[in-house]
Amino acid sequence: MYNLRRRTKLLLSLLPTSALLLILLFSNTNLRNSNSNTPKTHVHNHIQLAAHSACQDTLYKDLCVSTLSTFPDLTTKSVPQIISYTVSQTVSEVQASSSNCTGIIKKQFKKLNALQQIALDDCLELFDDTIGELQEVISDLSIKKLTSNRYYDLKTLLSGAMTNQYTCLDGFNDTGIVRQEIESRLRTISQHVSNALVMLKKIPGALKYENSKSSTSSEMFPEFVPMKNGFPTWVSSKDRKLLQSGVNGTKYDLVVAKDGTGNFTTISEAVDVAPNSSVTS
Repeated sequence: MYNLRRRTKLLLSLLPTSALLLILLFSNTNLRNSNSNTPKTHVHNHIQLAAHSACQDTLYKDLCVSTLSTFPDLTTKSVPQIISYTVSQTVSEVQASSSNCTGIIKKQFKKLNALQQIALDDCLELFDDTIGELQEVISDLSIKKLTSNRYYDLKTLLSGAMTNQYTCLDGFNDTGIVRQEIESRLRTISQHVSNALVMLKKIPGALKYENSKSSTSSEMFPEFVPMKNGFPTWVSSKDRKLLQSGVNGTKYDLVVAKDGTGNFTTISEAVDVAPNSSVTS
């Protein structure tokens, strides 16, 4: 009986010490876990700050930040390198869009009408042009010295790449199923390019070219001539209306289609039946 009481007292006296040891053990474990997570969180925060800084003033900031957040060692990169990464990601998007259009042609060929087939073929050609333009941008950005000519070349190439996407979409009916299948991808491409255009201004020395109003700029770079209603001032009102009408506002006198869905299957047949007095101007 005496021994039992003695053991009980001994156990009770050890309980506080054991509890203290357990508390210290768990505290050290949590501290180690917390310390191991801190560097990762610290790096992530730095990347996010760098991405937000690079994407400042862009129209599609969320897309810009999410793209740059995947760029390894972002905090150590220069502005041209950051733009190059954005453009390289855009090239991948264009390639995916091209594959998507090719897939539509293969899977839905029998369901497509003549205009849809032509529009898809045009898009594939425009995608090739876009990839070439974007790759040239990447190449130009690798050159350290920025000159006025190179700066305007970069703007022209990026603007052309963006225009290609809208030109592709213009070939389809506004509510057509084919347009719906490709539209979201093209808008993403255009948004990437838009962001790249804004970031161009952040290249050291770019602002002096952006703000300069050289008297020869219109001659050297026609895309910078005075504009009116979205068109160069030398475009007549009649021509503007024609360009703004788009595919849906254009009336076709004759349609040539190899599959027989048009008036003729060859261009020569259509030319043969055209009256000699036709007005072509």
